[in-house]
Amino acid sequence: MNNKLIKIITIFIIIFLICINNTSSSCLNIVEKQIMNNNYGNTFYVGGSGPDNYSTIQSAINNTSSGDIVFVYNESSPYYENLIISKSIILIGEDKNSTIIDGFRKNDVIFILTSNIEIRQFTIVNSSENGIGIYVYKYANYVKITDNIIKGNYRGIYLYNPGYHLINPQEKHIGPNENFLVKNLIINNTIGISLHGSNNNIIKKNWIENNSCGITITMDDYPTAPPSLGNRITKNVFIDNNKNAFDECNNRWISNYWDDWIGLKYKIFRFFPYRIPGSYRFMVNLDWFPIKNPTEVV
Repeated sequence: MNNKLIKIITIFIIIFLICINNTSSSCLNIVEKQIMNNNYGNTFYVGGSGPDNYSTIQSAINNTSSGDIVFVYNESSPYYENLIISKSIILIGEDKNSTIIDGFRKNDVIFILTSNIEIRQFTIVNSSENGIGIYVYKYANYVKITDNIIKGNYRGIYLYNPGYHLINPQEKHIGPNENFLVKNLIINNTIGISLHGSNNNIIKKNWIENNSCGITITMDDYPTAPPSLGNRITKNVFIDNNKNAFDECNNRWISNYWDDWIGLKYKIFRFFPYRIPGSYRFMVNLDWFPIKNPTEVV
Protein backbone atom coordinates (compact mmCIF):
# COMPACT_ATOMS: atom_id res chain seq x y z
CA MET A 1 0.00 0.00 0.00
CA ASN A 2 2.80 2.41 0.91
CA ASN A 3 4.70 1.63 -2.30
CA LYS A 4 1.58 2.28 -4.36
CA LEU A 5 1.03 5.63 -2.63
CA ILE A 6 4.66 6.63 -3.19
CA LYS A 7 4.35 5.82 -6.90
CA ILE A 8 1.18 7.94 -7.23
CA ILE A 9 2.81 10.89 -5.46
CA THR A 10 5.95 10.56 -7.63
CA ILE A 11 3.90 10.58 -10.85
CA PHE A 12 1.96 13.64 -9.67
CA ILE A 13 5.17 15.54 -8.86
CA ILE A 14 6.65 14.75 -12.30
CA ILE A 15 3.50 16.00 -14.05
CA PHE A 16 3.48 19.09 -11.83
CA LEU A 17 7.11 19.94 -12.68
CA ILE A 18 6.48 19.51 -16.41
CA CYS A 19 3.48 21.86 -16.25
CA ILE A 20 5.46 24.44 -14.28
CA ASN A 21 8.19 24.38 -16.92
CA ASN A 22 5.69 24.84 -19.74
CA THR A 23 3.84 27.60 -17.90
CA SER A 24 7.05 29.43 -17.04
CA SER A 25 8.20 29.28 -20.65
CA SER A 26 4.91 30.67 -21.90
CA CYS A 27 5.07 33.47 -19.35
CA LEU A 28 8.40 34.58 -20.77
CA ASN A 29 6.74 35.16 -24.11
CA ILE A 30 4.18 37.58 -22.69
CA VAL A 31 5.10 41.18 -23.41
CA GLU A 32 3.19 44.01 -21.81
CA LYS A 33 2.71 46.56 -24.55
CA GLN A 34 2.27 50.27 -24.10
CA ILE A 35 -1.21 50.40 -25.53
CA MET A 36 -1.78 54.11 -25.27
CA ASN A 37 0.22 56.27 -27.64
CA ASN A 38 -1.51 59.63 -27.55
CA ASN A 39 -0.08 62.91 -28.74
CA TYR A 40 -1.93 65.04 -26.22
CA GLY A 41 -4.07 67.80 -27.67
CA ASN A 42 -6.30 70.31 -25.91
CA THR A 43 -7.62 69.96 -22.36
CA PHE A 44 -11.32 70.49 -21.64
CA TYR A 45 -12.46 71.08 -18.05
CA VAL A 46 -15.74 69.94 -16.52
CA GLY A 47 -17.17 71.30 -13.26
CA GLY A 48 -15.23 73.60 -11.01
CA SER A 49 -15.33 77.38 -11.27
CA GLY A 50 -13.48 78.16 -14.49
CA PRO A 51 -15.30 80.59 -16.82
CA ASP A 52 -15.15 78.25 -19.82
CA ASN A 53 -15.65 74.98 -17.97
CA TYR A 54 -18.35 72.60 -19.13
CA SER A 55 -21.21 71.64 -16.85
CA THR A 56 -21.53 68.07 -18.15
CA ILE A 57 -18.94 65.50 -19.14
CA GLN A 58 -20.79 64.55 -22.33
CA SER A 59 -20.88 68.13 -23.62
CA ALA A 60 -17.10 68.34 -23.18
CA ILE A 61 -16.59 65.00 -24.95
CA ASN A 62 -18.76 66.15 -27.86
CA ASN A 63 -16.42 69.08 -28.47
CA THR A 64 -13.16 67.14 -28.34
CA SER A 65 -11.01 65.80 -31.13
CA SER A 66 -8.89 62.67 -30.98
CA GLY A 67 -5.94 63.14 -28.65
CA ASP A 68 -7.67 65.64 -26.37
CA ILE A 69 -8.03 65.37 -22.59
CA VAL A 70 -11.21 65.86 -20.56
CA PHE A 71 -10.46 66.68 -16.92
CA VAL A 72 -13.38 66.42 -14.49
CA TYR A 73 -13.38 68.28 -11.17
CA ASN A 74 -14.93 66.68 -8.12
CA GLU A 75 -16.45 69.98 -6.99
CA SER A 76 -19.58 69.42 -9.11
CA SER A 77 -19.79 65.68 -8.43
CA PRO A 78 -21.81 63.52 -8.71
CA TYR A 79 -22.36 63.73 -12.47
CA TYR A 80 -25.63 62.00 -13.36
CA GLU A 81 -24.78 60.99 -16.91
CA ASN A 82 -24.67 58.08 -19.34
CA LEU A 83 -21.61 58.76 -21.46
CA ILE A 84 -20.97 57.71 -25.06
CA ILE A 85 -17.34 58.02 -26.15
CA SER A 86 -16.59 57.70 -29.86
CA LYS A 87 -13.31 59.65 -30.00
CA SER A 88 -9.82 58.66 -28.90
CA ILE A 89 -9.53 60.81 -25.78
CA ILE A 90 -8.30 60.66 -22.20
CA LEU A 91 -10.94 61.08 -19.49
CA ILE A 92 -9.49 61.92 -16.06
CA GLY A 93 -11.21 62.50 -12.74
CA GLU A 94 -9.73 64.77 -10.10
CA ASP A 95 -10.05 62.16 -7.33
CA LYS A 96 -11.34 58.63 -7.76
CA ASN A 97 -13.05 58.68 -4.36
CA SER A 98 -15.03 61.85 -4.95
CA THR A 99 -15.32 62.29 -8.74
CA ILE A 100 -18.44 60.22 -9.32
CA ILE A 101 -20.22 59.35 -12.55
CA ASP A 102 -23.67 58.05 -11.59
CA GLY A 103 -25.73 56.29 -14.27
CA PHE A 104 -28.88 56.96 -12.24
CA ARG A 105 -30.02 53.39 -12.94
CA LYS A 106 -30.41 54.20 -16.64
CA ASN A 107 -28.59 52.17 -19.31
CA ASP A 108 -24.79 51.84 -19.21
CA VAL A 109 -22.74 54.44 -17.38
CA ILE A 110 -19.91 54.68 -19.97
CA PHE A 111 -20.22 53.22 -23.49
CA ILE A 112 -16.97 53.10 -25.50
CA LEU A 113 -17.19 52.81 -29.28
CA THR A 114 -13.64 53.46 -30.49
CA SER A 115 -10.01 52.61 -29.78
CA ASN A 116 -7.24 54.40 -27.88
CA ILE A 117 -9.29 55.70 -24.97
CA GLU A 118 -8.10 56.07 -21.39
CA ILE A 119 -10.36 56.38 -18.34
CA ARG A 120 -8.90 56.91 -14.90
CA GLN A 121 -9.63 58.18 -11.39
CA PHE A 122 -13.43 57.96 -11.24
CA THR A 123 -16.07 56.25 -9.16
CA ILE A 124 -18.50 54.70 -11.66
CA VAL A 125 -21.82 53.58 -10.19
CA ASN A 126 -25.46 52.71 -10.75
CA SER A 127 -26.02 51.31 -14.22
CA SER A 128 -29.48 50.02 -15.07
CA GLU A 129 -30.61 46.64 -13.75
CA ASN A 130 -28.86 44.83 -16.62
CA GLY A 131 -26.45 47.63 -17.49
CA ILE A 132 -22.70 48.06 -17.39
CA GLY A 133 -20.34 50.42 -15.62
CA ILE A 134 -17.84 50.62 -18.51
CA TYR A 135 -18.84 48.92 -21.75
CA VAL A 136 -16.00 48.44 -24.28
CA TYR A 137 -17.78 47.49 -27.46
CA LYS A 138 -16.78 45.53 -30.54
CA TYR A 139 -13.79 47.03 -32.41
CA ALA A 140 -12.66 49.23 -29.50
CA ASN A 141 -9.04 48.23 -28.94
CA TYR A 142 -6.20 49.61 -26.81
CA VAL A 143 -8.52 50.97 -24.11
CA LYS A 144 -6.94 51.70 -20.72
CA ILE A 145 -9.13 51.59 -17.61
CA THR A 146 -7.00 52.33 -14.57
CA ASP A 147 -7.35 53.41 -10.96
CA ASN A 148 -11.15 53.58 -10.82
CA ILE A 149 -13.78 52.46 -8.32
CA ILE A 150 -16.53 50.54 -10.11
CA LYS A 151 -19.49 49.46 -8.02
CA GLY A 152 -23.23 48.89 -7.99
CA ASN A 153 -23.59 47.82 -11.64
CA TYR A 154 -24.82 44.61 -13.24
CA ARG A 155 -21.46 44.24 -14.99
CA GLY A 156 -18.62 46.40 -13.75
CA ILE A 157 -16.46 46.27 -16.91
CA TYR A 158 -17.59 44.45 -20.05
CA LEU A 159 -15.25 43.79 -22.99
CA TYR A 160 -17.64 42.62 -25.68
CA ASN A 161 -16.60 41.54 -29.16
CA PRO A 162 -19.76 40.01 -30.66
CA GLY A 163 -19.91 37.04 -32.99
CA TYR A 164 -19.10 37.98 -36.56
CA HIS A 165 -22.44 37.12 -38.13
CA LEU A 166 -21.55 39.13 -41.24
CA ILE A 167 -22.87 39.14 -44.78
CA ASN A 168 -19.58 40.46 -46.23
CA PRO A 169 -16.89 37.83 -45.54
CA GLN A 170 -14.14 40.41 -46.18
CA GLU A 171 -15.15 42.10 -42.93
CA LYS A 172 -14.62 38.95 -40.94
CA HIS A 173 -11.53 39.36 -38.79
CA ILE A 174 -10.48 39.20 -35.18
CA GLY A 175 -9.06 42.49 -34.00
CA PRO A 176 -6.21 42.74 -31.53
CA ASN A 177 -8.31 44.12 -28.62
CA GLU A 178 -5.34 44.45 -26.18
CA ASN A 179 -7.18 46.46 -23.58
CA PHE A 180 -5.57 47.24 -20.25
CA LEU A 181 -7.51 46.98 -16.94
CA VAL A 182 -5.23 47.87 -14.04
CA LYS A 183 -5.56 48.87 -10.37
CA ASN A 184 -9.33 49.18 -10.29
CA LEU A 185 -11.46 48.52 -7.22
CA ILE A 186 -14.39 46.45 -8.48
CA ILE A 187 -16.95 45.81 -5.75
CA ASN A 188 -20.64 45.04 -5.24
CA ASN A 189 -21.50 44.30 -8.87
CA THR A 190 -23.32 41.24 -10.16
CA ILE A 191 -20.33 40.45 -12.40
CA GLY A 192 -17.11 42.34 -11.75
CA ILE A 193 -15.34 41.94 -15.11
CA SER A 194 -16.78 40.14 -18.12
CA LEU A 195 -15.03 39.26 -21.40
CA HIS A 196 -16.98 37.94 -24.37
CA GLY A 197 -15.00 37.28 -27.54
CA SER A 198 -12.24 39.66 -26.44
CA ASN A 199 -8.58 38.76 -26.86
CA ASN A 200 -5.08 39.62 -25.64
CA ASN A 201 -6.17 41.86 -22.79
CA ILE A 202 -4.18 42.51 -19.62
CA ILE A 203 -6.14 42.41 -16.35
CA LYS A 204 -3.72 43.26 -13.58
CA LYS A 205 -3.66 44.38 -9.94
CA ASN A 206 -7.41 44.83 -9.62
CA TRP A 207 -9.16 44.32 -6.28
CA ILE A 208 -12.32 42.32 -7.05
CA GLU A 209 -14.56 41.94 -4.02
CA ASN A 210 -18.13 41.10 -3.04
CA ASN A 211 -19.48 40.46 -6.54
CA SER A 212 -21.75 37.57 -7.45
CA CYS A 213 -18.97 36.53 -9.86
CA GLY A 214 -15.55 38.17 -10.01
CA ILE A 215 -14.59 37.50 -13.66
CA THR A 216 -16.33 35.63 -16.47
CA ILE A 217 -14.65 34.83 -19.80
CA THR A 218 -16.96 33.42 -22.47
CA MET A 219 -17.48 33.04 -26.20
CA ASP A 220 -20.41 32.67 -28.60
CA ASP A 221 -21.56 29.27 -29.78
CA TYR A 222 -21.63 30.52 -33.38
CA PRO A 223 -18.83 29.05 -35.55
CA THR A 224 -17.88 32.50 -36.84
CA ALA A 225 -17.63 34.02 -33.37
CA PRO A 226 -14.26 35.10 -31.99
CA PRO A 227 -13.01 33.30 -28.89
CA SER A 228 -11.67 34.97 -25.77
CA LEU A 229 -8.03 33.92 -25.98
CA GLY A 230 -4.60 35.12 -24.92
CA ASN A 231 -5.85 37.19 -22.01
CA ARG A 232 -3.45 37.64 -19.11
CA ILE A 233 -5.05 37.81 -15.66
CA THR A 234 -2.33 38.44 -13.11
CA LYS A 235 -1.80 39.76 -9.57
CA ASN A 236 -5.48 40.44 -8.92
CA VAL A 237 -7.23 39.94 -5.58
CA PHE A 238 -10.41 37.84 -5.51
CA ILE A 239 -12.14 38.02 -2.17
CA ASP A 240 -15.69 37.49 -0.82
CA ASN A 241 -17.23 36.86 -4.25
CA ASN A 242 -19.93 34.19 -4.53
CA LYS A 243 -17.84 32.74 -7.37
CA ASN A 244 -14.38 34.08 -8.06
CA ALA A 245 -13.96 33.25 -11.75
CA PHE A 246 -15.32 31.33 -14.73
CA ASP A 247 -13.36 30.77 -17.96
CA GLU A 248 -14.62 28.63 -20.82
CA CYS A 249 -11.72 29.62 -23.11
CA ASN A 250 -7.93 29.32 -22.89
CA ASN A 251 -6.18 32.14 -21.02
CA ARG A 252 -3.23 32.80 -18.69
CA TRP A 253 -3.97 33.10 -14.99
CA ILE A 254 -0.78 33.99 -13.15
CA SER A 255 -0.17 34.72 -9.46
CA ASN A 256 -3.59 35.93 -8.32
CA TYR A 257 -4.89 35.89 -4.75
CA TRP A 258 -7.85 33.53 -4.32
CA ASP A 259 -9.62 33.51 -0.97
CA ASP A 260 -10.89 29.94 -1.55
CA TRP A 261 -7.56 28.42 -2.63
CA ILE A 262 -6.86 25.22 -0.71
CA GLY A 263 -3.28 26.35 -0.10
CA LEU A 264 -4.52 29.08 2.25
CA LYS A 265 -6.32 26.59 4.46
CA TYR A 266 -3.74 23.80 4.44
CA LYS A 267 -0.07 24.71 4.10
CA ILE A 268 0.74 21.23 2.86
CA PHE A 269 -1.16 22.06 -0.36
CA ARG A 270 0.61 25.33 -1.14
CA PHE A 271 2.26 23.77 -4.17
CA PHE A 272 -1.21 23.05 -5.62
CA PRO A 273 -2.48 25.31 -8.41
CA TYR A 274 -5.84 27.04 -8.32
CA ARG A 275 -8.35 25.70 -10.83
CA ILE A 276 -10.58 28.17 -12.66
CA PRO A 277 -13.83 26.38 -13.54
CA GLY A 278 -15.10 26.39 -17.11
CA SER A 279 -18.02 24.95 -19.06
CA TYR A 280 -18.98 21.72 -20.77
CA ARG A 281 -16.15 22.39 -23.23
CA PHE A 282 -13.84 20.92 -20.60
CA MET A 283 -11.34 23.73 -20.89
CA VAL A 284 -9.03 23.67 -17.87
CA ASN A 285 -7.39 26.88 -16.73
CA LEU A 286 -4.98 26.83 -13.81
CA ASP A 287 -3.24 29.51 -11.81
CA TRP A 288 -0.05 27.63 -11.00
CA PHE A 289 1.37 30.22 -8.64
CA PRO A 290 -1.38 31.71 -6.44
CA ILE A 291 -0.16 34.36 -4.04
CA LYS A 292 -0.62 33.85 -0.31
CA ASN A 293 -1.39 37.38 0.83
CA PRO A 294 -3.48 40.08 -0.88
CA THR A 295 -0.98 42.73 0.22
CA GLU A 296 1.47 41.25 -2.30
CA VAL A 297 -0.64 42.85 -5.04
CA VAL A 298 -0.29 46.43 -3.79
